[in-house]
Amino acid sequence: MDNLTILIVDDDPEHLKLLTGHLISHNPVYQLLIATNGKTGYEIAIKKHPDLILMDWEMPQLNGVEAIRMIKADEKARAIPVIMITGTEYDTDKLKGAMEAGAIDFIRKPFNPVELMARVMTQISHIEINRKLMTQQELIKKQEIELLENEIAGQTKQLALNAVNMIKQGEMTQAAINEINRVFPFTSPDGRVILNSVVSMLNDRTNAHLQDEFEISFEKVYPGFYESLTLSIPDISVREKRLCAFLRMNMTTKEIAAITFQTPNAIDVARFRLRKKINVENEEGFMRFLMSL
Repeated sequence: MDNLTILIVDDDPEHLKLLTGHLISHNPVYQLLIATNGKTGYEIAIKKHPDLILMDWEMPQLNGVEAIRMIKADEKARAIPVIMITGTEYDTDKLKGAMEAGAIDFIRKPFNPVELMARVMTQISHIEINRKLMTQQELIKKQEIELLENEIAGQTKQLALNAVNMIKQGEMTQAAINEINRVFPFTSPDGRVILNSVVSMLNDRTNAHLQDEFEISFEKVYPGFYESLTLSIPDISVREKRLCAFLRMNMTTKEIAAITFQTPNAIDVARFRLRKKINVENEEGFMRFLMSL
């Protein structure tokens, strides 16, 4: 693993020389960061976010354990593994304190090159595994987002198609009703009763199945819209809910009138009444309300 950044925190120049020498001889492309006290080490850690930290115990300004505690308190830096370099501080209680602070391993002075690199390589292996896991997780997340976007796009397309079909069906129904009205003057009273019944059935049933399909598609694209709308306007009617759904899709008054077999003026009146229910003065505020649901 070549693209690795290691922070070494030690106030002893000889120890720094030995540590850097062993690491460079093992892999010359490691990027090494150096700090000669705990305070500087902490500052570099939270700014540069190295992959691994080798932290000396006793140092001026801020000792290693205190520096680790501060690093682990930082949200972005807390995941960085820290190997504690120990000298005289090798009794059980002190090591336990370092572990509780956040150290994951120890290296004793004087360094044994084999032990040093073995412990460092163990952490590097863990880092490499974590990187692969993160890459896989990011890939999976990206794929899930793409699938979700495709699904939403498909649902939005189906919703638009349902709306178009409703408009076309409404226009066809209205054209049929107009033709029926044309023959009224030439029809007997009994015939007019039958024609009125036919017109009534056309208005009530023609769009029923399309409206059901529209409702299903709308809920998929705008989940929770009707629920939020009902919470905001408890006394809202079924017809008013449907009008709000059409408006949420940015449909025009003319398009809504064609679907609902109402006049454009009737739609405008219904919109005005809805604005009064939510105490909104203008159409812009009403549309902001609908878009927020």
